Amino acid sequence: MLRFALAGNPNSGKTTLFNSLTGSTAQVGNWPGVTVDKKVGTYKTSKETVQVVDLPGIYSLSPYTPEEVVSRNFLIDEKPDCVINIIDATNLERNLYLTTQLLEIDVPVIIALNMMDAALELGEKIDIDAMMKIFQVPVVPISALKNEGLDTLMQKALIVARHSRHGWSVIEHSSLKQVFDQVHPLVESLPSIGSHTFHIVKFIEGDEMEKAMHPHIYQQVQEIESALPLDNFKGDFGGKVADARYNFITEHFAEIVRSNYNPHALTKSDKIDRILTNKWLGIPIFFLTMLLVFHIVFSHDFLFLSVFIPQNSFDIPIIGTDAINSPGVILSEAVTYICDLIGLGLSSILKTAPTWLNGLIVNGLWAGLSTVLGFIPLIIALFFFITLLEDSGYMARAAFIMDRAFRRMGLSGRSFVPLLMSFGCAVPGIMATRTLESEKERRLTIMLTPFFSCSAKLQIWAALEPFYIRESMPDLLFFLFIF
Repeated sequence: MLRFALAGNPNSGKTTLFNSLTGSTAQVGNWPGVTVDKKVGTYKTSKETVQVVDLPGIYSLSPYTPEEVVSRNFLIDEKPDCVINIIDATNLERNLYLTTQLLEIDVPVIIALNMMDAALELGEKIDIDAMMKIFQVPVVPISALKNEGLDTLMQKALIVARHSRHGWSVIEHSSLKQVFDQVHPLVESLPSIGSHTFHIVKFIEGDEMEKAMHPHIYQQVQEIESALPLDNFKGDFGGKVADARYNFITEHFAEIVRSNYNPHALTKSDKIDRILTNKWLGIPIFFLTMLLVFHIVFSHDFLFLSVFIPQNSFDIPIIGTDAINSPGVILSEAVTYICDLIGLGLSSILKTAPTWLNGLIVNGLWAGLSTVLGFIPLIIALFFFITLLEDSGYMARAAFIMDRAFRRMGLSGRSFVPLLMSFGCAVPGIMATRTLESEKERRLTIMLTPFFSCSAKLQIWAALEPFYIRESMPDLLFFLFIF
């Protein structure tokens, strides 16, 4: 069995490609020791069984985030048979930075140029042959969303996987070549270490993981670097390596992309951004959007129809009394209604049983379970609408809008999504913090999530109200207290 790894930037279409290749065979778990998603599936279309591993979305192989550490360790230690590097064709220059790092590993690589249809709509024509010549690996144009070019991609990947590949680095063609040549024999002297090119570059960068694993080699690398003219390098070799990568990409970008794109013409996305992220309209639109979502999920007076419905005109179970419940509440009431019927059935069955046993099962175990079940439709409904907003791209815009306010608390706009999810349930809100970049931001967001009230917490606040809130306190102040 062959094993292919999917590597690429976030939002490059990597997960869409994974789902298209694996379908219902996909399994999700966690990588050992870290709370980072591990997605593994099987590609069964070919004669040969291929296990496909979807690595976390990353921008580089530097050990700054858990996702980058997981991806790096898998590629270096596990040595997959082939790495499929998914690149967003509409953001080619940014995506190629990771490509220059993947090419340094002694693993067969194939580039999947995704969203080619969108690139053509923008007036960009990508020269596939020129790209293959520059990066020395096969390049296949695809559209993961439309399932275009996937068979060709996998067929070429199967061919590539049968041949070994020696990594190379753009650093070898830059002003850092003399450093590279001097560090090369030091890395080659290390026993049982593969992908020499990758480790050479990481030593030059001053990579923290290389420092920890091979401190004696790193010290020798520092001596080599200190002996070089500071006028050329100024001691910042990590920045110099990054600069060499970008220079290589920029130098060859014109050979790869021929664009008829008018930079002054606004795309559909630009026009939407002008409204949704507007300095004056962005915040009001955001609050109206959130109000609509929460109204659809939690309101007992859907669209405020009680204004037009005469009082005492109807009382329909599940639907509502003198008002129509929102879809979320209708689902919750339906589950509660079913649970009540089951509770009555259990009570009838245990009618002859001892009173303590009846109370334990019906009023204890089942009543507690049914209360929890009643919350589930509300959580599902809230997550459904949040998912819609996220897929539409609005959540990214909302994070941008909230970034300035969150910066005052030491957070970024990315913390907005986990905190918003905590209105449904704090547990998935805390789990969502793994997408945040810094450990400090993750911890601070996790500590804030329990303070966002969900449906379950409201029951606790209601129970505590008589003990902590004076009877004379207005309902509005109590509302502010619980939120």
